[in-house]
Amino acid sequence: MEEKIMTTEYEAVKKVIEQSIGWAIEKDFDAMFRLWADNLFHFWLVSNSQVVGLDNFKTYAEQWRDPDFRGTRFEFKDLRIEFSRSGDVAWYSCFLDDCGSYMGKEFCLENVFQTGVLEKQDGCWIHVLMHGSYPVDKLPENYVRKYYSNLFEKRD
Repeated sequence: MEEKIMTTEYEAVKKVIEQSIGWAIEKDFDAMFRLWADNLFHFWLVSNSQVVGLDNFKTYAEQWRDPDFRGTRFEFKDLRIEFSRSGDVAWYSCFLDDCGSYMGKEFCLENVFQTGVLEKQDGCWIHVLMHGSYPVDKLPENYVRKYYSNLFEKRD
């Protein structure tokens, strides 16, 4: 692909990646749903976050309609975007800090390893896959306590 076209496509993909997290600041659900393919696959940190299909994702997203929840800020670190030879598929990886507030108290997911695949459909870049995880050696203490504490309790 020509360099100018590639730069334009890179910026378009980067914007969609940013909007896929940043939508929560304004809580614009319609804008968020436009970022996803009908056949999307989503998996974010815990097993009950696995969602297949846009309709199922819309149901999953209901939890974020809570008026006490709002995104506050986010940062993508070491964002790497690559394109297929045909130029209509892009994949990326980064480390993400994603912060929000609930009932006025801020919380942050820091250094989540995020990956995704986007496809250009009808002239627009949309996510077909998004995955977030922590490397096992970088699990936050609160996740270890919440999900693994029973593994360390003494058993009779």
